Amino acid sequence: MNASRYSILTCLFVMSLNLLVAGCGYRFSVEGMGPRIGGGAVQASGPLVPLIIRDFLNRTFHSNLEFKYTKYIRQEFAASSGANVVYEDGQADFVMKGEIVSVTVPTVTFSTTQAREGRVNVVVKVTVEDRSTGRIVWSDTGTGTATFFVNQSSNTVTGQDQLQFNQVLQDRALEQAGQNVAEILAADFWDARDLGTFSPGGKKPVRPPSESDSQSPPTGTTS
Repeated sequence: MNASRYSILTCLFVMSLNLLVAGCGYRFSVEGMGPRIGGGAVQASGPLVPLIIRDFLNRTFHSNLEFKYTKYIRQEFAASSGANVVYEDGQADFVMKGEIVSVTVPTVTFSTTQAREGRVNVVVKVTVEDRSTGRIVWSDTGTGTATFFVNQSSNTVTGQDQLQFNQVLQDRALEQAGQNVAEILAADFWDARDLGTFSPGGKKPVRPPSESDSQSPPTGTTS
């Protein structure tokens, strides 16, 4: 086989492999800043804020939710908040602490087919401290919402299976709500950075206006 024919076969193989991978639904990631919330690419408008994010506290009865939410926050802030998320104290100028304040799961609607729509609401509060002084320079509260649909069965065995399946759907909705909160907080952090909140000698502590200004956020967990 001559070199020219070998090159052609190699190119065809690579093209076929690319098409196969695309058809299987694989996606390739890219390094660097991701898209900013609201559309459009992130444009660096200032230096990244060296930030360490502590593990969140969980004030609700939903166990292990704090680990997932901490993960979502770190991922979103690393991608689209204008922060340089680090994992060692010595590399950070600022420290974020957060807590899951409440989780509510109210029933929304019923139908004649016994299908039920549920909506989960989560409230997460965060503060950012200047690591050198301990002064809180920024705080924010994010509310995330997600819906899910469940079924009810009169059959005992089937009902038990459905109960477990519905719990999975509810847990997935809680994850989606947490991801929504992460996006909201990251966007607010970006705006605060643009205002100079995290610059040396920056402005007084900033908290974006939210619905919580007019009403206190719920506490505890209901289902």
